[in-house]
This record gives sequence, C-alpha cells and structure tokens, in this order.
Amino acid sequence: MDGRMARRRKTGIGTYIHELRHEMETKPVSDLRVEWVSGPPGLPRLGRITSWGNLLLDVLWLHVLLPLIAWRRRAAVLHAPVTWGPWWSPCPTVVTMHDLAWERVPDAFPEGFRRYARFFARRSLRTATRVIAVSESTSRDLQELYGLSPERLRVVPNGVYPDTRPPGPREPIVLSVGIREPRKRIGVLIEGHARYYAAAPADPPPCRLLVVGGPGGDEEHVRAAAGPACEIRDFVRREELLDLYRRATLLAYPSAYEGFGLPVVEAMAHGCPVLCARNSSLVEIGGRTALFLDEDRVTPEGIAEALAEALSDRAALRERGEAGREEAARYSWPASATATRDVYRQAVRR
Repeated sequence: MDGRMARRRKTGIGTYIHELRHEMETKPVSDLRVEWVSGPPGLPRLGRITSWGNLLLDVLWLHVLLPLIAWRRRAAVLHAPVTWGPWWSPCPTVVTMHDLAWERVPDAFPEGFRRYARFFARRSLRTATRVIAVSESTSRDLQELYGLSPERLRVVPNGVYPDTRPPGPREPIVLSVGIREPRKRIGVLIEGHARYYAAAPADPPPCRLLVVGGPGGDEEHVRAAAGPACEIRDFVRREELLDLYRRATLLAYPSAYEGFGLPVVEAMAHGCPVLCARNSSLVEIGGRTALFLDEDRVTPEGIAEALAEALSDRAALRERGEAGREEAARYSWPASATATRDVYRQAVRR
C-alpha cells in the first residue's frame, strides 16, 4: 500500500491512510500481509518551483518507483489510496477514489489541474481491478460522470473513533476545519460570522470563530476577511484537534463539495453539533442531526442568519450534539480496515 501521502499531508486523505495503517498493523490477519511503502518526502511548499518539483516527484513515485517495488516484492495487490493509480502494475490494483471535486466544482481548480486529474483518474479507473469509493455520494459520481460499473465498485466509508470521555463544558467557539481553498468557502464563512458577531446579543456570549487548517488557494481572501473575532491557525496536532471538537459549541462546514467530509463525522463523534452545506456527501454523513444550509443561503447574509439561529438556544444545540454521537457511530476505522481487506481479497480472486 502506498503510504506516501500520509507523510506529505495532514488532511483527511492523510488521516485515511494513517488510520488504515494503524488498524491493519495492530490487528493483523492470517491470510494477508500488508506492507506499507512511503517513498521520498515532498519538498517544502515555497512557491511555484517547489510545486512543480513535488508534481514531478509524485509522478515518478506513482508511475515508476511504486510499481517496481511491487514487482520486486512480488505483491499480490497494489493499493493506490489517493485517487490516481499507477500507469502500469505487475499485479492487480485497488484505487481509492475520495471525490471528483474537479468535475463537480470545476471553478475551484486551475484548468491545468482539472485536465491532469481527469486524464489520470479516467485511466486509473480503466485499469483498476477494484475501486473503493469513500461514500455513496462518491460512488454515484463515479457511475454518473465516468461510467464506472457497479460490479467493480465497493463503498468503504472513512471512519472515526468514539469519544469515550464524559462530556465537558462547551466554550463560545465556532470551529472551522479544512484547507483554506475556494471549495471550502471559508472566506464566505468568515464574512458571515463577522455579521453574526456584530449583531449578536451579549447573552448568551457570542461565539468567536476559530479557523484551523493549512493554507490554500483562498488564503488571500481568508486573511483579508478575518477580523478581531476570528482566529486563524495552521494545522494542529491530532490530539489538539480532537480537543477542539470536545470544546467547540459548533462546527461550521459550508464546503461546496465533499467526497466524505471527515471533520463532520469527527465533530459529531465528539458531541459537537454541525452546521454544513446541503450538498454532496455532507447530506449522507450529517444524517439526522446536522443542521443544513441550502446552497442559496451559503452567502455572508445566509450564514450570519444560520449562526444566529443555531447559537440562540445553546441547550438545544448541545442536545443535538449529543445525538450526533449515535449518528457518527455508523462509521469506524476498524470497520473500514476490515472492508478494505475484503476488497484486497476480491482483487486477488479476480
């Protein structure tokens, strides 16, 4: 299994690889031995030159070095867990498709990336023995947009670990988690929160906005919109993020499209209520307990109104958050690892 991206990114994809590895290494099975390879580390993100350098490293690793390692180790299956599979492989391949964001929200990506993503994704799907989709929403996208047959598809959702600590007090914090890229619409959230905060009554105390995640293509907009009631942090340690889920009053997640939306289910597992956009997999993951914002209301005015309404009754919001724990229990990393191993077995038999 290709574990290189877990070294390079602290996003949901990095978490996906890390947690699958943890489950498979700590709970081995007798009929499968999973070997993880990480390849060369990425270059620091310092500008266009290093971005091109990382792209070259990614292509060399995925399409040349990784298949050679699989050939040398006589692998029975090669798993590419980040959307694109190798150009060639000495054995059956399994590819995990996280989303088709470049197709559903094309304006959020440069044209060059869209062409690259579309070309390599289509080829990966043609050559893969089995394809894992991380949600029913992604599975539908693969069938509708790329014509992938259901026989080669298997839905294996991401997971979460239940929070076994007793519930604690919630602090007046609205939490936002994710890379600051246009698709996440964090800049719009900041503008909407500023309107809410300026008009909020003193009782209950208005919630400040805490934005956590790495810089992205919307960084300039996000930084310009941030006011005194908004704090921006880069990636934090895993345990610190889980602690924020335990402490925050609300997670706001107005993303335009998600293949799964890991912060949503993580927040729910820790009793944090969720306000998210009504689209893609967010409807599926948010289930019965999330508060949804229709697409025509994902504007500064609409977000301000939704925040004011949700935060006006903190007791009801807390009850919704506690109910979310049961909703999040539908997903677990042990179940994801077990189902992923089953896909490996299917690929071997195929």
